[in-house]
Amino acid sequence: MPATLTAIDAPRVWIGCLACYNAGYLTGDWHDADVADLVTPEDLHSKPTDHEELWVMDHENFLGLIEGECSPSHATEMAELLAEIPANERQPFAIWFSTYADDDADPAAAVEEFRDAFMGEWDSEADFARERAALQMTEEEKELTTCWPFNAINWDYAAQELFSSGFDAEAAPGGGIYVFYIG
Repeated sequence: MPATLTAIDAPRVWIGCLACYNAGYLTGDWHDADVADLVTPEDLHSKPTDHEELWVMDHENFLGLIEGECSPSHATEMAELLAEIPANERQPFAIWFSTYADDDADPAAAVEEFRDAFMGEWDSEADFARERAALQMTEEEKELTTCWPFNAINWDYAAQELFSSGFDAEAAPGGGIYVFYIG
């Protein structure tokens, strides 16, 4: 069974007829994006028509994966991609995809690239640097971190060094950052 999104967060698109639009009329309707590529001109006109071209003129709940207008098939592809990703990864994936993925990226390959790059959500770059350092310490070294000189580390400076060597941060909604390793 294919993955689906709940009705509340499911991407939706407003598909319009381009022939009608070019003639000065708005003919279209909202549809679930995962079936946008199945919408026909006859569906929009509620009768047979010689109009052929449809276009997504508006959209919602794509988390930034789509900006502006697009084809119905592209909207369906992006909606299916979002449905495959766990809910807690959708927003960081959309940010990563729109920031780092190639314009002609294969969506399935992009998910794997994202999973390799995504390091998680953190309150700040300094918090990420502190946790990354802790992962590399032995248990004995971790016990010493409450003592000088370990408790005197400037984590903002450590983060600056770390983020100049392959890591990048993007703002997360509601505060904090998403960290990606971009090599």
